[in-house]
Amino acid sequence: MSPEGAATGSPNGNSDGGGSRLGLRHSPDFVSTWRSVYCEAYRWRREGRFAVVPALFGSPVLSYLPGLDHSDLEVAEARALSRELAGRRHSLRVLGAPVPEESLAPGAPVVMRLDLSAGGADPESHRRDRLRHRTRWALRRAAARYAVSEEKGPEGLAAFRAMLRLALDRNGAPLPPARLHEALVSELDGRILVVRDRGSGEVAAASLWFRDGPLAWTPLGGARRAADRPGHRAFWALVEQAAAEGAEVVDFGRSPFGGGSYGFKRQFGAVPVPVRFLSDRPGDLRRRYAPALRIWRALPRAATARLGPRLCRYLAEY
Repeated sequence: MSPEGAATGSPNGNSDGGGSRLGLRHSPDFVSTWRSVYCEAYRWRREGRFAVVPALFGSPVLSYLPGLDHSDLEVAEARALSRELAGRRHSLRVLGAPVPEESLAPGAPVVMRLDLSAGGADPESHRRDRLRHRTRWALRRAAARYAVSEEKGPEGLAAFRAMLRLALDRNGAPLPPARLHEALVSELDGRILVVRDRGSGEVAAASLWFRDGPLAWTPLGGARRAADRPGHRAFWALVEQAAAEGAEVVDFGRSPFGGGSYGFKRQFGAVPVPVRFLSDRPGDLRRRYAPALRIWRALPRAATARLGPRLCRYLAEY
């Protein structure tokens, strides 16, 4: 999710070998349903546990899980699958073990996570003891201006997609078709949080989030740029709701380490957990797609609105 985008672990639930739950992976059931939703929405055929994603140029890509920040696989299992596919185009994303931040390279893909299972980490004590004064001030200001509600049906979906479109336009990325988000909400019990101006009722931010056992995950959303910080309101509302429902970890989604979205999520106490990309074409995805993102940002809005949902069908690593 940008500010302006039962899980499994090791047998004891601690993938990083410590007291933290930050290494929780998605559950196999969640992953299987997610894959089915994407394949149906984009009319992709399947090959084993992979979706066969057509390419604009060249041969199709075998994608273990398009659209998901990481999967249910351990790194060793993913590497074995990648070796089996040697010579074929393929893409896998898996969660690595949490590591010290100083060991991460600038721009490295990470997910930003907040451990709610740590002692004293209920939202109010977390806000009081672990957030900086500037963040607490922003949250108070946002709460005074904006109200948050969980919204269902066409109105909630429209509010979410409008805010997501803002975030994707800024980043130079296409908006997926509405049928995909409709299916994620219906098949995976996706929940939409909408932030509205208390006076006018205007939508200022929205996010889509999911529960997967102890994991609360928000991969998609956006906010208007405003001095009263509606993006802060959206993020903190998710923390409060996840904690109230017994989630142990809040995952704010993928960010490049050290980038703007990383810094935004970091101020809420979230810490980075590396994401490993395994592909027949290893390399820096951000650098590979940078020219395409610049071109997309330069196109007229009418063109991107028309072409975006169609283009998404061919983006295995989106």
